[in-house]
Amino acid sequence: MKAQLRIVTGSRTGVIQVFSQDHITIGRHPDSALQLDPHHDLDVSTRHATIERQGDRWVVRDQNSRNGTYVNGHKITADTRLDDTDQIRLGSDGPLIEFRTVPDKTPDTTPTPIQQRQLRATGASRSPAPVAAKAKASTTQRVRVEVARQTRRHRHVTGVLAVLLLGVAVSFWFVSRQQRLARDQQVAELQSQIDSVLQNAGETVDLLRGQMAELASTLRSSQQDVQAFQQRLTEAREAGNRESVENLSAQLESALSQLADQQLAARIDFEGIAAANQRAVALVFVEFGPRQVETGTAFAVRSDGTMLTSRHVVAGPDGSRTPRRIGVKFADSRQFFPAHVVALSQDDDADLAVIRVELRGQVPTIRGLNRQPDTVPVGAAVAVIGFPGGVDSPQLETADGTFATTTLTAGTVSKNLPNLIQINGYGAQGASGSPIFDASGLVIAILYGGVTGSGGRIVYAVPSSYAHRLLDSND
Repeated sequence: MKAQLRIVTGSRTGVIQVFSQDHITIGRHPDSALQLDPHHDLDVSTRHATIERQGDRWVVRDQNSRNGTYVNGHKITADTRLDDTDQIRLGSDGPLIEFRTVPDKTPDTTPTPIQQRQLRATGASRSPAPVAAKAKASTTQRVRVEVARQTRRHRHVTGVLAVLLLGVAVSFWFVSRQQRLARDQQVAELQSQIDSVLQNAGETVDLLRGQMAELASTLRSSQQDVQAFQQRLTEAREAGNRESVENLSAQLESALSQLADQQLAARIDFEGIAAANQRAVALVFVEFGPRQVETGTAFAVRSDGTMLTSRHVVAGPDGSRTPRRIGVKFADSRQFFPAHVVALSQDDDADLAVIRVELRGQVPTIRGLNRQPDTVPVGAAVAVIGFPGGVDSPQLETADGTFATTTLTAGTVSKNLPNLIQINGYGAQGASGSPIFDASGLVIAILYGGVTGSGGRIVYAVPSSYAHRLLDSND
């Protein structure tokens, strides 16, 4: 199979190249197999990355670039395997490239160098006219000859000026025509890209109905922005406003890039993330006194029953309360298990607690904690698994009892700070302690609260790096 690279964003958006070689260089250097624009794609290093065939697979390698190389939003530090439709970004804000494999019979489409034309100068020599014998002429004859000579000179100068003016006019017309054709071609390519992106965005929105309403809403908003820019660009072109056309084209390209990133984020495997992790998530009941029972969410990080949750779930808002009893019911289970508090975070920025289930045997655990949550970019899609609403949320009722049923919600990272990650998603009472998963299925943060008045649509979470430190300090 050959490698096909399509430039999704950047100065060369829309370019598609197919390569038969096993080693493909990428960068701004003229010798690069896939060359990015040396004057505009400034996030790209001269020799930024390489793609190689290793046996029956393809890998990408960063070449010590200044701004790094990312695959599907994750910065790479070693050879990283590529699969069909994987997205390679050159720098955190640089051009986005889509990788695919195509059959060997597909012809290479690497551009050939532009051959320069060589102009051959031509000229003709003229023989000097024979000198006529001079005869003595009258004064009238001499005046007539001089007038004729001056007239010929003026006619020659006038002819040269006319040719020059005609040449300037033709050149101006040609340059203007070429610029107009280039703008029309650019707008046509942009229109084609708009139609494709909008169609894909519509399909993506349809995939995000129901529990993924927030992500679908974000995509729909970006889609409407693109359509609005498209309408304004059409009006500016019809009005002949060149400056507005250029400004709107730049804004439209930026909106298209944002929409393309959101579409990529929206297509992460939410079903796979839930299948791999939800059985490790549990509904927590905390009794502080008679008829004083609070609920929350916890998730197991170790098979011995060690779990993470929010500090305020087991110790109250100020962290000073002591629970009389703690009960845990794992997802898809109807059985309660007792638990006790192991540790409370003393960091004001970390609303975290460690609890442990008291049972024999092992419990299901999450796939793992992301040790570098700060690398998850703003705009990345995330999945939240928990129990918003606590016991008031719908549960599976059977003749054998009530089974704890988790809720999966999707959202996007809207802010990533060292001590806080903000998610545009959904949360409610009972969701505190819920794990928030990135596209690879690792926990990047633990939900603990949200913005009052947002209807649960803007929630806050503790980065998983704090959880690592709390767990390590209590080993």
